[in-house]
Amino acid sequence: MFFFLRKIGNLLRGKATPFQIITGCVLGAMLGFMPRFALAPGLVVALTLALILINANLLLAGLVGLGAKLISLLLLPVSYQVGRALLDGPTEGLFRALINAPVFALFGFESYVATGGLVVGGLLGLVVGIFIARGITTFRTKMADGEKHPGRLQTLTDNRWMRVGVFVLAGGGVKKPDYEALLAKKTGNPIRPLGAVLVVLTVIFCGVAYKFFATEIVTTALRSGLEQANGATVDLASAELDLAAGRMTLKGLAVADPHQLSSDLFRATTIEADISGANLLRKRLQLDRVVVTGATSGEKRRLPGRLTAPATKAQPITPVADAKSIDDYLTNAKIWRERLAQAKKWMDKISGPAGESSDKNPAADENLEARLKRLAEAQGYASVQATHLIEGAPTFLISELQANRVTVSQLPGERLDVTARNLSTQPGLAGGAPSITIKSDSDNIGFNADFRGLSSRGGDNTLAFHYRGLLVDQVMSSLKSTKTTMKGGTIDLAADGRYFASSGTIDLPLKATLHNTTLSLGGRDTKLSQFTLPIGLTGSLDNPQIKVEAKALSNLALKAGTEALKEKAAEQLQGKAGGLFDKLLRGEKK
Repeated sequence: MFFFLRKIGNLLRGKATPFQIITGCVLGAMLGFMPRFALAPGLVVALTLALILINANLLLAGLVGLGAKLISLLLLPVSYQVGRALLDGPTEGLFRALINAPVFALFGFESYVATGGLVVGGLLGLVVGIFIARGITTFRTKMADGEKHPGRLQTLTDNRWMRVGVFVLAGGGVKKPDYEALLAKKTGNPIRPLGAVLVVLTVIFCGVAYKFFATEIVTTALRSGLEQANGATVDLASAELDLAAGRMTLKGLAVADPHQLSSDLFRATTIEADISGANLLRKRLQLDRVVVTGATSGEKRRLPGRLTAPATKAQPITPVADAKSIDDYLTNAKIWRERLAQAKKWMDKISGPAGESSDKNPAADENLEARLKRLAEAQGYASVQATHLIEGAPTFLISELQANRVTVSQLPGERLDVTARNLSTQPGLAGGAPSITIKSDSDNIGFNADFRGLSSRGGDNTLAFHYRGLLVDQVMSSLKSTKTTMKGGTIDLAADGRYFASSGTIDLPLKATLHNTTLSLGGRDTKLSQFTLPIGLTGSLDNPQIKVEAKALSNLALKAGTEALKEKAAEQLQGKAGGLFDKLLRGEKK
């Protein structure tokens, strides 16, 4: 405490000029209002280098920066709204140019919180700096006046509390600088000579360090980025980036499941990618072909992972007439909602900015304002970005991804082939529409997603999947108690519908075809050879509504009754035929 107080005393009596005081406060507050480094790396580096290079007061920069960091947490909504006014207001054209310009694209101006925080922090630092500078100027003015009138100064120094203050702030007697000279010096040398040398040495050191420690640097940076995107621990043995050869290789990747930290959502032995580094200064990364080897899902981790971001929350249920939620049907509804929330999170990442999709649900459409509000509520203000201002090419693009013979713990005996194309952060800027195809070796499982509505050409975002040979007993064990039960046989599930990226909702008609199952209806068991039950899935992807038409249930009851009649008739005919056959064997005549 005494150390800081005496530093303040040195500031009062030292040579710090108003320029150095105000500059230190402004730069320190700006740095304090910056979000995490990954969102605005260029801004953080630029402000840090400016603080070193410009002859600003480092003590004030540190103290004001620490206070600004705490205040920024309280003023996060204010920074976000200021960022919105800048990026989506009259100055949109300026920031659009900066976001797409080489080098400046690395600054992170597309982050509403970073851009707004730059202004809010700067204004706060300016106010604090002016206040401190005026206080110091007032102190120096009085001291200079005291030098001209020794009697006044002697009266002050004879005061006991004044002597205590002198001891606390100065650690001894009052130094006698030339206050008149200090007042006359307003700016001083704007550049810190030692700072200029340090900046040059830092740039050289970073170049040398990257040359010798590129693998460690890339591995650490990529692991951190993947953890932020996943929301849970990501293990990565090594990541090698060779821009000259246009090649990137990842080894030992293990992505923890945010909803079940004891297992991995995805694991791969090796991931190899052809990389295009032509637009890296514009923060554009394109992977032309990605090949995944040794991929698995659902394997147990040796050590449980940890959450690195808040878990994804499901959206509130939108009521649909005569429909129920998965909580009304499934005993493990919580697990399903977590999985669907994770799927929706991925869908949001590849859906691009608001207004980009031409595949919109008229009943649940949303504009830019509504989408940003929804994302801010779900992910937090710091995660929302003005990606709709990015032009020319996506900031991240995977042209083709291939993962063959993927094993999933929940699907024993099945191996999946996964193919994805044109996955990007801004699908409307990619050459083609995003698509994902999954197919098992046995073809019992299949999934296809074609997001043409996200591409520049437009169209529908379609979803289709099938799961054949699902055991009825397995399905019934996961359902809540019901008066109607089934046992034995199999179910084939098939769905074909649409996904509305602008609102995150689905319209997915599902058909459940029963094969050779026994239906217990009203206390009577009836054998069904085959019956198809249509089911409607609508609403938000992470919390869908399930609707079974009353007519379909009536048809099921009618089918059960028909099957029962057929079975009874068959028994009677079999009995009559058996009796006739016996008579023929004995040679009897009617």
